[in-house]
Amino acid sequence: MPNVFSYTDYRKFLSDWYQGKKKANQGFSYRIIANKVGFKSAGLFTMILKGKTNISIPLALRFADYIKLKKRETEYFQYMVLFNQARTHDEKKGYFEKMTTYKESAVRIIKSSQYAFYEKWYHSAIRAILDFYPFAGDYRVLSRMLNPPIQAEEARKSIELQENLGLIKKGPDGTYHPAESLISTGQDVQSMILNNSIIASLRKAKEAIDIFPKEKREHSCLTLGISQKGLDEIKQELKEFRRRVMEIAYRDSADTVYQFSLQIFPLSRSYRKRPKQ
Repeated sequence: MPNVFSYTDYRKFLSDWYQGKKKANQGFSYRIIANKVGFKSAGLFTMILKGKTNISIPLALRFADYIKLKKRETEYFQYMVLFNQARTHDEKKGYFEKMTTYKESAVRIIKSSQYAFYEKWYHSAIRAILDFYPFAGDYRVLSRMLNPPIQAEEARKSIELQENLGLIKKGPDGTYHPAESLISTGQDVQSMILNNSIIASLRKAKEAIDIFPKEKREHSCLTLGISQKGLDEIKQELKEFRRRVMEIAYRDSADTVYQFSLQIFPLSRSYRKRPKQ
């Protein structure tokens, strides 16, 4: 049986468990699972694995009982179900935090490293500063280069975290520089981790309106009606625009770190016009 603590997606766990059972016994089937766990249609298990339907906590507990998960494994499996099916970012983050409390779980690694990087706005800012500032260990100066400034101890911990992650490295001259390494996470937690970063960025954007004069910032927004086709075209244009912005930054000789954000999201429900009779 696969180790439940190695997963953050209960559907992936159930799929791997089923494949293992099927490999050991070719007669094992979805219908057997339906009979043992207690749901009418064998096709429901397929829908669960494909993400087309969710499972309730009572059903999750019946799965855990049939799979013969131990008490702590059952608790973790239950939190994993709640994490995967949470509707809001705060709910998802809350259940993820509970999953990290199990010392056996793989997500503890994410919590202590990759996850931590996206929790604070200044980690990515410091990494960008190192691209043009010859930092060699003066954390007080580094901390004051940020706007708003942070504590010197926070700057020290940020450098330590990023060095451990391989995001920065010390050169022969004793100064730190960004490394080519990128953070990678499992697909099942990637959206939540990136949402943490987006939320932090939006908070900073709000603060920037009061902190910086207009010539140092650009805030604008549009409210417009579009179809799904129009949305897809705009998203593609935004991707191309981001690429061009990165090319400009690559060619430029930097002296300041900026936060650049783009958002587009619905403000209404969709309405389909009735065809004319």
